[in-house]
Amino acid sequence: MYYPTLMRLGIGDISLDAVPPERVGLHGEYDHNGLAKRVRLKCVGTFGSEAMDRLSIRQRGSVVVLYGCVPSRDLLDRVVRLAMQVEGATSLELRGVEVCTGAN
Repeated sequence: MYYPTLMRLGIGDISLDAVPPERVGLHGEYDHNGLAKRVRLKCVGTFGSEAMDRLSIRQRGSVVVLYGCVPSRDLLDRVVRLAMQVEGATSLELRGVEVCTGAN
C-alpha cells in the first residue's frame, strides 16, 4: 500500500516494530508498564526493597507517577532523581506521597 502524504512528509520509512522508550520492558520486550517496572527495579536495587515497600510506582505514558509513603524526605528526593534518569522518563508526578515512619 502506498501513502503519498506520508512519503512527502519524509516519514515513509516509519518502523512499526520500534518500541517507544517508555514501553520497553525489563528484557527489552514491549511492555505497556515497562517504564514503571524499570524504575522500580532500579530503585529496589539502589535503596533496597524495604525502603521501597510502601511506595507504588506507576506510569502514564512517559510520566512516572509515585503513590504511597517513604521513610524520609531524603529518600524521596533520591528516588525522584533516580527515576528521572531511567530512559523513557520525561517527567514525574507525586500523588499523595507522604513521609511516614513505623508500621501503619
